[in-house]
Amino acid sequence: MELLLLKSSVCLLVLLLFYKIALEPLSVHKFKRVYLLVAVAVAGIIPFITFVKYVQPAFDKSSFIFDTSTTIPLDTNFKIVEETNYLSIILWSIYALGVGLFFIRFCVNLYEIVSKIRKHTKVKSCSFINVLMEQLEIPHTFFNYIFLNKNKFENKQIPAEVLLHEQTHAKQKHSLDIIIIELLQVVFWFNPLLYWLKKEVKLNHEFLADQAVLNHGVDTKNYQNILLQFSSNQQELVLANAINYSSIKKRFTLMNTQTPTKTKWIRSVLLLPLLALLLYSFSSTREVEKELTPAMLFQDKKEVNTRQNTLLKQIEDDLDKIGQLKINYLNQDTKLLVNGIECDGCTLNFSKKGIAELILTTTNQEDITNFKLKIPGVKTLFNKGNMPSNETRQYISRIKKGDFIMLFDIASKSKKYKSIRIQLVDIDDENYSEPPKVKKGEASSIPPPPPPPPANPNATPEEKAKQEKVIEKYNKENKIVNGKVSRIPPPPPISTLDHVIKMAKKGASFYYNGKLITSDRAINLVKKNPKLNISSNTNNGVATVHISEKPIRTINGKVIEPKIDQMASNIETKTTHLTINADTLNELKAFDWKALPIIFESNNPEEIITLSFSLDHKVNFKNSEIDNFNFTISDKTSQLNTMISKSKKAINKLSSI
Repeated sequence: MELLLLKSSVCLLVLLLFYKIALEPLSVHKFKRVYLLVAVAVAGIIPFITFVKYVQPAFDKSSFIFDTSTTIPLDTNFKIVEETNYLSIILWSIYALGVGLFFIRFCVNLYEIVSKIRKHTKVKSCSFINVLMEQLEIPHTFFNYIFLNKNKFENKQIPAEVLLHEQTHAKQKHSLDIIIIELLQVVFWFNPLLYWLKKEVKLNHEFLADQAVLNHGVDTKNYQNILLQFSSNQQELVLANAINYSSIKKRFTLMNTQTPTKTKWIRSVLLLPLLALLLYSFSSTREVEKELTPAMLFQDKKEVNTRQNTLLKQIEDDLDKIGQLKINYLNQDTKLLVNGIECDGCTLNFSKKGIAELILTTTNQEDITNFKLKIPGVKTLFNKGNMPSNETRQYISRIKKGDFIMLFDIASKSKKYKSIRIQLVDIDDENYSEPPKVKKGEASSIPPPPPPPPANPNATPEEKAKQEKVIEKYNKENKIVNGKVSRIPPPPPISTLDHVIKMAKKGASFYYNGKLITSDRAINLVKKNPKLNISSNTNNGVATVHISEKPIRTINGKVIEPKIDQMASNIETKTTHLTINADTLNELKAFDWKALPIIFESNNPEEIITLSFSLDHKVNFKNSEIDNFNFTISDKTSQLNTMISKSKKAINKLSSI
């Protein structure tokens, strides 16, 4: 606080010196009035301005060093003795006393003026009020009140020039400037610069009043003689503007001064470098470290090697306990593994089984969150996790030798990987690139990832718990024998029959070609024909299994089963009904419209399609509230795109209540 006050005082001193040297001799009195008031604000603001400077973060070597220091026991029997800062109390008491005294002084001065206004005769003249006093030597003004000698006013002995001078003080509200500075003096009573500032402000008020009188065509010499007659060394009121003898000489000098326009501009423009200098000298700068990124961490090559070697030595020392395994953990880039094969935008040759049992992993054990798979002639299939979904496997079963499939938008939590091209080939094909199957009891041939670094003993409890989970997961998936790391082979995929039996134990409902069947019949059907298409879905704890001889289509995770009617006429016409029931408005608006052309791709163009959309909720439709939404549209298969467009428009007009 003391430093800020000192900076503010120095700023104000510089601005007042510039005013005294460069601006006071000029006849730009209105500009000078604004300058003096703004100077106080600028001097108070500049020390509080803080510029933020972003710097490179300092590398903390302690993050690579384990804490091996001895803990010193803390004696809890000692007492903390707080020392009282008496100097601070004394200084604040003196400041508070000064504020109180100066505030009382301000209130007394204000009361004196108000008392004079109440006690004496008042004569209104235009927008001004003349307060007539018997014993008054010098006229003065407070806002719209002009204090005059009663006898001279009644006998018309007060010159019109003097009245015009005082009316200018009232019209231009000069008393407002004085009130502002007086209030600043109450708070900063110890600052002598404010007394100098008030003196300059009052003098400039006289310059403004003199200029206004001369602008009315009054002769300069005649006006100067009148001022000499009315000037006095008598003590003037603190809050009022009055004619004062001590300022007469400067006022007379400026009355005869005409400042050239060029001089005005040059001296005014000098303010810009002055303000820049003050801002540079008295503002503060705060350094903020940039956010640490791996690229920034390892910018200096020589320093990089030192840091890497430090970390590597510590990792190697800890890994010696489990087989003296030495790795280069820092220099290993994260790579994508496709069935154990390292692949960076490559082309692979797999068997149909290898594609169906595809597993995507990474060299740093970061989980793959999702990927997309494209089969020729089939829609793009979105897959969560690192393996193909059941729906994707059904489509994979249809591909033929030589077909290419694409894997793209492969992503983990921190990285996206390049697209992969896979061709279906036989196992005996010379281009076959799938790794050999791991026999039971043998370790996987997939190269294991390097182990994670040990937990830092200086880490927080949350960081330790997170690192321990990573280490626990690594130990579950890999084993170390004689200092060598090998991957624990994953359990074989569950068979279709086992899956159906597992769902039956959960109490799932089974459907065969759209009809409800018992779990026993479902098990028998799969035993007889393991190639049946199966789709499982669990919603709010309720499991449903659909079994079909044909491919099962789903929209938004729901199985779609079009119902077909035969309509007798001169020409037999087949009508397909499809009803979509949505649980929420968001689900209805998120409907997968691209699935409809696939569902009806086998239809004849002249066949009839009936689409029904149902939502059992209150919604707004065209600014009207309806209890539920039911929309049905019917047309030929050839007009499916038009039906989709109309359905979209109807659904988009819905809004939640």
